[in-house]
Amino acid sequence: MDIKNKSGDVLGKIQIESLRKDSAIDRIVIDLKPGEGKAIYTADVTENQFTQQTNYAAIPWEDGFEQLQKLYSPWQPKFPIDSDIDAIHVFYGFDNLTPQEIEEMVEESNRSGSNVVIRDLKPNKRVVGMSITYQEYGGYKLNIFGTTKSRITLPDHDGTTVKQIAIRGVQTFYVVNNETSQLIWIEEDVHGKALQYEIIGRNMSEDLVMEITNSMNG
Repeated sequence: MDIKNKSGDVLGKIQIESLRKDSAIDRIVIDLKPGEGKAIYTADVTENQFTQQTNYAAIPWEDGFEQLQKLYSPWQPKFPIDSDIDAIHVFYGFDNLTPQEIEEMVEESNRSGSNVVIRDLKPNKRVVGMSITYQEYGGYKLNIFGTTKSRITLPDHDGTTVKQIAIRGVQTFYVVNNETSQLIWIEEDVHGKALQYEIIGRNMSEDLVMEITNSMNG
């Protein structure tokens, strides 16, 4: 689903789907380990023949919140007020493939007859997101990403439900199962930068998740 701002501009895409392995990309995404990224060329599809799929690794950040602010600048994300930080992790990105490398994948597909060609993405030290664990309410996480295309894969067997809720005029997705609650949405900062937010907690009610979200300020 495309996520749009109040002006109708597309901020990003959130794709929620069941756990399955019926396509090459599904199998690759499900098997990605933290810190791995793959470039995938699929010859036998009409759209999105070339994609980059990543699973960012959470790296502990020991230099404190003020130094973290310098790291993610010029982003201006929102954070919960009156909450005590327990731990911070950061996520580093991957280098995009060059046009020449993409063309080489296409040529390999044509030469070998293979419908799927895969390349490893090279990790870099560019921060693409952060994860902050707060002490309140038994501990919950706030993830913030500067990349705004996500696939959320849901298992079919644990009673998972998805509900759409509007916050500050922004469409959010509330995902809950027997153990965890997750709210995910995309929102622009004061500079117009689209940021993706996730609040994840254990057995947190919808009212509590909404209370945390509504308390967030820049």
